[in-house]
Amino acid sequence: MKIRLLPSTAGWDSQFQSLTSFLIDYRLAIDCGSLGFALEPDRIGVIRHIVLTHAHSDHTASLPIYVAEAFATLDGPINVYASHEVVSALRQFVFNDQIWPDFQKILLANDKGPTMRFQTIEMRKPIDIAGFKITPVPVNHTVPTAGLVVEDDTAAVIFTSDTHTTDEIWETARGVERLRAIFVDVSYPDGMGELAAASKHLTPALLAEELRKLDRDVEIYAVHIKPSNRAEVIHQLGMLGNDRILIGEINRVYEW
Repeated sequence: MKIRLLPSTAGWDSQFQSLTSFLIDYRLAIDCGSLGFALEPDRIGVIRHIVLTHAHSDHTASLPIYVAEAFATLDGPINVYASHEVVSALRQFVFNDQIWPDFQKILLANDKGPTMRFQTIEMRKPIDIAGFKITPVPVNHTVPTAGLVVEDDTAAVIFTSDTHTTDEIWETARGVERLRAIFVDVSYPDGMGELAAASKHLTPALLAEELRKLDRDVEIYAVHIKPSNRAEVIHQLGMLGNDRILIGEINRVYEW
């Protein structure tokens, strides 16, 4: 399993992450914050399966751009998997023929169906997508949000997505076979704990508390670090003295 965190910028090499998009084996995307402009041009349209963890713009912003840019290369639909709440929000507020054309109604150039297709996923119910078994697990954010367990025949990885303190994702992680890594939201430094609580994100100190629920020796990659607080968050994570906690690197390909 190969996982790559896409950059939040086009044409500028930066480790600042203001948007979220992960690629898995170059056939599945987790979230679409930057997929529409950070992906190499020859890969536009290659990704036909996109799983959205929640509706916030930093995880969905470039989905309209990606669908439009991919249109000319498609011989089949782009499949977007998300909860009922996320699908409803995108239909109402984005693909509504006002903010963006409704590509569910626009046929492919070969007339073989719509350009984009929404498919609803349910919490705790595994689903096979692009050769992976994916299990959505509810986490603690300001809108309905799914952490994801992603498994293939060789490895399993968990994406917490955006979350504050929570239990079920860690309880689930304890029982996942072949679990190799967890990509976890650590948005703010400890001094911004009130904002983290209000916006439902983690800080380094909160991450340390959460990891006590895991009780497994797997790699932990901190992602979703707010650019303006990146140096402070990284410093505080280092001060935890936990060798398992690493910083997720943009454009590095992680392989298990």
